[in-house]
Amino acid sequence: MQAIKLGVVRNRNYRSADGFHIYTDGGSGQMDWMHPATPRRILFWEDAPLMAGHLLAGHVMAQHLDSVWIDGHLEGTHLLDEFLLPATTIFYETDLFVFGRFRHAVVTEDSLGNATTDGVVVCQTVINSEPGQANDFLPISYDSQNDRLTFSFTLSERLTG
Repeated sequence: MQAIKLGVVRNRNYRSADGFHIYTDGGSGQMDWMHPATPRRILFWEDAPLMAGHLLAGHVMAQHLDSVWIDGHLEGTHLLDEFLLPATTIFYETDLFVFGRFRHAVVTEDSLGNATTDGVVVCQTVINSEPGQANDFLPISYDSQNDRLTFSFTLSERLTG
């Protein structure tokens, strides 16, 4: 079983109340645009309070301008998109899958819930992992008319969680 890890890059275009949902086809081949896989909107700036002006980007939310502490400017993807903007990647991990071709899409949503799927890129991942071995495999009955055995077993913990 395997989970799919999706990374979404935040940048200046998103305010502290904006976020995104992950949509999936669940392996069926048809995207379900009505029911997101995420239980709630994932905020781009989850740890930033709602503020006005340039503070919406979250740049000064952690003692950035009034401290002498190391603030991480040269770590990760701080200058990924634009000057002095702390761009970073927000990760979302899906449920565990056993086998199939799974499609996912990231749909951004503003603070009022406005979202559109026009132009959204759909990513595809192939999972090819076998389920774990069953336990306590025992014959429990025999049907002599059909020459058929019936067995009992305990599912793999990887399939039952």
